Amino acid sequence: MYLAKIKKNRQTTYILRESVKQGEQMVARDIFDLGPCPGAWIDYPGGNAWYLNPDLESRISTLAETFDSDQFEDLFWPFIRPAIRRATQTFRQRTFKQYEPMTRAQKETIARQVHAFDKRRAHFLKFGNMDQGPMVNMPTVLFRQLHNKSRDEIEQQFMDQERVLRKKDLKSYVYTVLDLHRFFKGFMAKQMPHALDQDKVEAFFIQELCLLNKELFGLNTRLHEYLIRYAIMFFDHTYGDSVLLDDMVKDFQFRQRSRWFKPPGPTPQLALSRAFKIFNLTSKALESMDKKDLTREFRRLARQHHPDRGGSHDRFVELNNAYQILLEKVS
Repeated sequence: MYLAKIKKNRQTTYILRESVKQGEQMVARDIFDLGPCPGAWIDYPGGNAWYLNPDLESRISTLAETFDSDQFEDLFWPFIRPAIRRATQTFRQRTFKQYEPMTRAQKETIARQVHAFDKRRAHFLKFGNMDQGPMVNMPTVLFRQLHNKSRDEIEQQFMDQERVLRKKDLKSYVYTVLDLHRFFKGFMAKQMPHALDQDKVEAFFIQELCLLNKELFGLNTRLHEYLIRYAIMFFDHTYGDSVLLDDMVKDFQFRQRSRWFKPPGPTPQLALSRAFKIFNLTSKALESMDKKDLTREFRRLARQHHPDRGGSHDRFVELNNAYQILLEKVS
């Protein structure tokens, strides 16, 4: 049993559902519509005490194919008054259930039946890695909770888990779970997607999203509600800052200092006009920028001219010097 959060007539409503077997597939079945406020079904007799409406619990126990009172209470836990949640958190320990290791046959069944899209989502939400490695090396235990569940329950589960993602991680998350890096060559594809041709990335994104739409939901003419959020994550956000480029710059600077070390002496000063020309900026344009804007532009140019990517050593040194000069001019 699970709680589905659904948009209906521009209003959010919560529906109790369960995944049931229909032939060879798991499908979702509605049990009860709780309305827009599940908390309305919680009674508070006084103090820190709370309990679910007895009539509701009795009704659900007869409607559901399987019913577990502890699991049923857990579904309503997020809707309990915050002060009471804090006060009673310690006493919510359930009876310890001994962990049952999976057999080889169970692992093979789960690995075979859980969709690759779900595996990549579970992996990213657990480890936060864009480079996930070969799928066969992903631990099967990550997907155990996705087995024998309807597509609806799986999507509701991921919707809840994705709330922990930071805004700056959303686009990288979508890029990873759709496995878009496989359409590009080089280590940049897995580490720095913002360095790729974004027109091509967007084209592959649309292609893969449409394939998922047909494969998971059987739709061709419209995008399923559960996939719309990924289009929003991808097109309404930017990639988070990557430390990889910063590390490359620092490593380059260290190697050059070691290689070209000379006794202390006057260092040729790059002209301010030349710095403006390198960054293709005017003094007026620089006045409207802050350090974050300038750094973003530096990173963009550094990706083009870094020697490890085939750029010119002299041009990269000049770019770095120009960045230091302009950095002193911005507020």
